[in-house]
Amino acid sequence: MRALVLTFLRLGACGAYALAAMFLASMVLLAHHPASESAWLLYMTILPVMREPVFMLLDVAGIGLWGASAILALAALFGVLLAIRPERYPRMRFVHAHIALIATALTAVRAVHMQAGLSGLSLPEVLRGDWSFLPFAYSPLGTALFVLVLTSCICSHCEIIRRIRAK
Repeated sequence: MRALVLTFLRLGACGAYALAAMFLASMVLLAHHPASESAWLLYMTILPVMREPVFMLLDVAGIGLWGASAILALAALFGVLLAIRPERYPRMRFVHAHIALIATALTAVRAVHMQAGLSGLSLPEVLRGDWSFLPFAYSPLGTALFVLVLTSCICSHCEIIRRIRAK
């Protein structure tokens, strides 16, 4: 039972990469079926959680939608391999988990600054505020994903510390 729970915790980073790939798939689905309510529901559910990392990846020159989808799908599949075989490649698992943590933390930090509403009652504060109609900070999916990726990072830290102490 313990091994199953630890494997699930190590899969946290894979969840972040898979959710980003699903966000790209929802963009394609929305482009082909713009009137579909389920396509909009999927897109708007994942948008607050994966907006920043995916759009940052799409801004890289030479990476299109399909290239980004392939990169994210391969990263998710590679993470499954790393989670199933934790004794192999501990440094790669560390890097894999921490890239996902940086991406989810970036989204959380940007969420704080992009809330809709008045920044204050005075006009200069209103003009400086960033207006967005997306409920970023209150995304339970984003919170759960961040906690899961954080536990994946903690597992990789514990494995590296355990290996150092064993030497």
